[in-house]
Amino acid sequence: MGPEGSDNWHAMLDSAEAILREDGHAALTSRRLADRIGVKQRLVYYYFRTMDDLVTSLFRRMAERELPRLQEAARGPRPLRALWELHLTSTDSRLIVEFMALANRIEGLKREVVAFIVASREIETAVLAKAMDRASRISRLGPAELSLTITSIALLLSRESQLGIDAGHARTIAVLEAFLDELETAAGCDAEP
Repeated sequence: MGPEGSDNWHAMLDSAEAILREDGHAALTSRRLADRIGVKQRLVYYYFRTMDDLVTSLFRRMAERELPRLQEAARGPRPLRALWELHLTSTDSRLIVEFMALANRIEGLKREVVAFIVASREIETAVLAKAMDRASRISRLGPAELSLTITSIALLLSRESQLGIDAGHARTIAVLEAFLDELETAAGCDAEP
């Protein structure tokens, strides 16, 4: 197997990500990937035993980049707002849909997706639990339920925006951001984001 982390390895994953985003998983073949980066098809299998392994490595690489961003946002002066902004601006719903569909048939990918969701939800729930403990009168939702709600709303807004739908988006964002501001203020978070 080719070395993980090499230039070729990253080029293959970058190209696979682009193909998934542009044309979906049905278009992600070793031949198309090799053609796109200008290598022989067999080189793909030198780095990845199967295309399923390539997809799993792609998701793992993305998760390894995203979790530190979530952790950094959670340590900031306005962690709720920072996590919300991160979800709202970095959610690539096309890729998420592709990964979720593929996770239903690729066991290794399913494990990676589940691990990422659990880890990211733990980060968000810890931030929310801390804020809600200080401001328990603000919400009847618990930290885990609020984490799921925020993540789901951000994903839905991203999906709809990518389709050209914006009905209700501005008001939903404003209401949720006002709620997060109120929660952070009640919890004693810094006023500056």
